[in-house]
Amino acid sequence: MSAVAHIKDYKTGKFYRDDFRGNISWNGYEHNVLLRNEGVAPNGTLQFTDVAMASGADDIRDSRGIATADFDNDGDLDVIVSILDGKPLLLENAGGNKSNWLGVQLTGTKANRTAVGARVKVTSDGLTQYDTVRAGSSYLSATDPRLHFGLGTATHADVEVTWPGGGLKKVSQVKVNQMLSIVQN
Repeated sequence: MSAVAHIKDYKTGKFYRDDFRGNISWNGYEHNVLLRNEGVAPNGTLQFTDVAMASGADDIRDSRGIATADFDNDGDLDVIVSILDGKPLLLENAGGNKSNWLGVQLTGTKANRTAVGARVKVTSDGLTQYDTVRAGSSYLSATDPRLHFGLGTATHADVEVTWPGGGLKKVSQVKVNQMLSIVQN
């Protein structure tokens, strides 16, 4: 059940109380959910908190797809939500960068120019992360092909790219808080 007391059916203009509507969906109009990862609980399960209302993401319009990208190029990921019969909803991550990061932008020359399928390994301060360049991510949406890695307090990172169709590129001791551009040899 929604945390909001009244729901408006935008097609008819009528308002319905939660106790009348119950847990059913009418016309797909349900509040969006934005979950913050709270980490692992003592019992080993993952914990999440819905922060949609606090962040302004709890839009009730009929949402369809979602994509993430660093729209303002400040090092943190922003979110855009496509809305049926309406303008998209842009959720700018304006919380400030409390940790270091590294962006990786790949350009293919042999397999494909957008490097779809390339696998990137980033290692910093003993932590290894992997990500893959994808062509799509959600219904009628595509996430930014630039990959984003959160690095905590690390000041440098090692980057390894495995290109689609073969080939390996390594870059060592990359400074953090930048968008690193790598072109396939």
